[in-house]
Amino acid sequence: MGAIHAKIKKVREASGYTQAEIANKLNIHVKTWQKIENGITRLDIDRLREISNVLEIPIEDLINAEDNVYIGEIKDNRVGFNNASVTINETSETESSLLNELIKEKNQIIALQSKLIAQLEEKLKQS
Repeated sequence: MGAIHAKIKKVREASGYTQAEIANKLNIHVKTWQKIENGITRLDIDRLREISNVLEIPIEDLINAEDNVYIGEIKDNRVGFNNASVTINETSETESSLLNELIKEKNQIIALQSKLIAQLEEKLKQS
């Protein structure tokens, strides 16, 4: 199961929704929802938006499912997240630009956090 799929399941459970309730809100079968949570179904950006709206969570929080999620660059209309992938259908130039900015920002945050961790580890060694 990919990080995004795991996050979706975790948020659903934390919100107190059953799989059937979410499936009903999305107008899909429960088995379809189960495939989403289990990482079997690929999620396109439109489906991610629908899920984030139903779960009342910003789509960015689903994409940034874990602190250690690796976000690759956009290639061939796809964005890679750990073992999961999201296919972006008919993205406008503006959406692509925003996604690229999000990726750049996430990479900067990861680099900064890695630097802070290294500094903290060094201080711990000196103690």
